Amino acid sequence: MVLSASHSSQQALLRQYGIRPVKRRGQNFLVDTNLARALAADSLVLGDHILELGAGGGALTVHLLESARRVVCVEVDRNLCALLSREYGTRENFQLIEGDLAKLDWAAALAAAGGRPVISGNLPYVLTSKVLFALADHRRQCRGGVFMVQKEVAERLCAACGSRSYGILAVVLGSLFEIQTIRQVPRSVFWPRPEVESAVVRLLPRDSWEDSEYRRFSSVVKALFQQRRKKLRTQLRHHFALSPADVDALCAQAGVDPERRPEQVEPAGWRRLAALLPAKDVS
Repeated sequence: MVLSASHSSQQALLRQYGIRPVKRRGQNFLVDTNLARALAADSLVLGDHILELGAGGGALTVHLLESARRVVCVEVDRNLCALLSREYGTRENFQLIEGDLAKLDWAAALAAAGGRPVISGNLPYVLTSKVLFALADHRRQCRGGVFMVQKEVAERLCAACGSRSYGILAVVLGSLFEIQTIRQVPRSVFWPRPEVESAVVRLLPRDSWEDSEYRRFSSVVKALFQQRRKKLRTQLRHHFALSPADVDALCAQAGVDPERRPEQVEPAGWRRLAALLPAKDVS
């Protein structure tokens, strides 16, 4: 008899299938039922079509399926895919994509979920930035994202201008999305316990960006933050072959002090600056 995840601990279910965490994949399974239920509610309040990334053993999946119209799960581990298929494969609102997040066909996955889905999941640390920027690329095709990430990443996403954590994530993603840390997550809810604490972040798309402007803005911010301690004056001359007079004129028009460093420029200043810079590949 199959033991349903909704009536047993997640850890017991994983052990029933002979599954143990794989260290090289950075697997830390969520095993706290109350938190999993709360995370599902955080996603479902935004919409009832869900694209779940890294479904694992289905700790979040089982609660999403209770209320969602459709849940499309992405998982790369074959043993976990077998568990998910056996536990939930007969449900009409469930679909499994067996594949690597690093190589995910985002357009196809979003289309499978349908209805401008909410993207949700417990993100592997090594793929967090890749997933977040994929969300940015597909922001018009989704209602937003609810992700469990390392606490350090949450702090970088929500960092204030001038702080130590302020950087590319805060500038680029903070310009495209309203970002909020909605839960702090202790290490005790995972099996095995990770070395770091986690947090849940919510990203809701803003409406005022054209794709061409975003691509330009993103490339400028990423290029200049590679040397975050160098002043804008120096970097603009280097990357765009501008004269000192041209730098002064451009920064004056953008309302940005050329003597500031990248970490001292607010997102709105970056947006004005990127829009005025000459078209050039700065990647």
